Amino acid sequence: MRAEEILELLRKVENPFTNMDIVSEGLVSKVVVEEDRVTIYVAFARNTPVHPFAMAVNWPLQARIVRDMVKVLEDKLGYFEIVDDTSLQRYYPLDDEEEV
Repeated sequence: MRAEEILELLRKVENPFTNMDIVSEGLVSKVVVEEDRVTIYVAFARNTPVHPFAMAVNWPLQARIVRDMVKVLEDKLGYFEIVDDTSLQRYYPLDDEEEV
């Protein structure tokens, strides 16, 4: 699957705070398609003020967006990752030892 096709699928994911799709809003900054994996870079850290309260308020929204991204993509792609484009924090897939 090409990056453009993945971006089109991600247009189905809505930011629950703004009611805009995450691609138009600019939350998806880059999609890298390699032979056996896809990496989707999101701009969460860059768009969240560095303040404990702001981070606490934004975390549930970010978690919801990631869950919705996974739902849209999991049947269409093999292995894929969702990674923050600034902090490089990996949101998906979860490490085996992490609990949900």
